[in-house]
Amino acid sequence: MATNKVSVQVSCLPNVEKIVKKIFLDGLKDYCKRFNVKPLDKNFKVQICFIEYPDPIDYNYHVGMANGVTIYDDDEGKILIQTRDPLLNDWEGNYYVMMQFICVIMHEFVHAYQHITGRKGINVKVEYDKKSEREVYFFDPAEMEARMLELPYYTLFGTQLL
Repeated sequence: MATNKVSVQVSCLPNVEKIVKKIFLDGLKDYCKRFNVKPLDKNFKVQICFIEYPDPIDYNYHVGMANGVTIYDDDEGKILIQTRDPLLNDWEGNYYVMMQFICVIMHEFVHAYQHITGRKGINVKVEYDKKSEREVYFFDPAEMEARMLELPYYTLFGTQLL
């Protein structure tokens, strides 16, 4: 699988940039093999940043947006992944906090893999209220796939960050 068209840059305070880059690329290889897909024939610049931002006010809205976001610039081939680093907000770095943090990272990585390969997520038929913004978000195939893979990818790759 050709990952030479995918460059990865990581910015974070802990000295784990090389580990995060390796996790991203190992996960991409696994994703391509698991779903029998290849990266699209274009260059991608993936930028991963662990940042600090305050607790969200509304925990009941887009749950994933409280901790991470993946943004695409198709014209430039850029993918920006931002995840909220709980340690920058003085959270205790216990096992539960770190596991949740790493699962958020894996979730956002899956969105990047989807974009790099052109895959739209899992293809399942599920009924939901298409007028409800929350249900449209929760049952979106890409979101369902990212939630489905975050724990396996945490176990397969992310535990290197513990």
